[in-house]
Amino acid sequence: MDAWAKALDLTESELSQDDRHSLANAIREGTNRLRVVDALKARRPVPVALGSRSVLHAIQREPDQFAILENFTRFAPDDDAAFLRYSFSRICGREPNSAERLGLEFDLRRGVATRAKVVKKIIAIARRNGQTAFWDTLLPRDEDDLRESIDPSSARIMPAGLLINTEGLATAIFVREVENVGWMIGPDLLCQPLRVTDKGWNVQPGWLLTGPKRSFAEGTWLLDLDLVQPANARLDVEIVANSGLDFLQHLTIAGPFSGALCVNIRPEHRFIELRIRIHERSAEDSWLRPRNISLRQAS
Repeated sequence: MDAWAKALDLTESELSQDDRHSLANAIREGTNRLRVVDALKARRPVPVALGSRSVLHAIQREPDQFAILENFTRFAPDDDAAFLRYSFSRICGREPNSAERLGLEFDLRRGVATRAKVVKKIIAIARRNGQTAFWDTLLPRDEDDLRESIDPSSARIMPAGLLINTEGLATAIFVREVENVGWMIGPDLLCQPLRVTDKGWNVQPGWLLTGPKRSFAEGTWLLDLDLVQPANARLDVEIVANSGLDFLQHLTIAGPFSGALCVNIRPEHRFIELRIRIHERSAEDSWLRPRNISLRQAS
């Protein structure tokens, strides 16, 4: 019980000693352990309000192939071999081979490459192997970064679905209906198969659209939604950052909807992702006509 309480960050006030003894006795009397774990999870504290998220949340996110450089460069500062093994396992899902390990470790020892550049090389290896991988940093770009050629693995390089207006403000187009053509779906987005019926896009319960996990400029953005669906149909719309650690916007839409939602992107919000989830609906209501889904910069 103590181990699970520690894993779920339950304090003494959230799970008293009497409660721990009661749950432990329930296990001894034959209660399924999974039911006890579910009861413990239900005691977890309510998440902090969206507006008061700490700047440290981004650096504390679980390291993966969407790599915040600081998550990797600060690991085992005196052991380059351990740093390389950790970075490869998290980004590529494997150990480095002998040639990769010797070459990168030699560059680090001679000082011809920084750990940040080594992480970028590991991400490039993952991309060559067919994996989706991007990097970003919590620090401002320095002059060396600006002089580098455009790196497609940088999460700050916007996809092709980005438009810039005359005032220099950007619009990222996720989905847009094109008359007499169909739907234009932005790159780097995962979506359900596009099966078109007379009413619109034939959809199934579950995630309809997710992506692009790119980093947008800080400031106020507007999520424009123009959706047509049956009056009884529902779907969830989420804007998240840092692999879902931070929720920037969330709502459930019932029936047709047209409007804009305000999204405040802060400096620690990296790898922004739009997620749309379809609720269970009847066979005759299994359609959606998204006329416009885009994120535009307001300031």
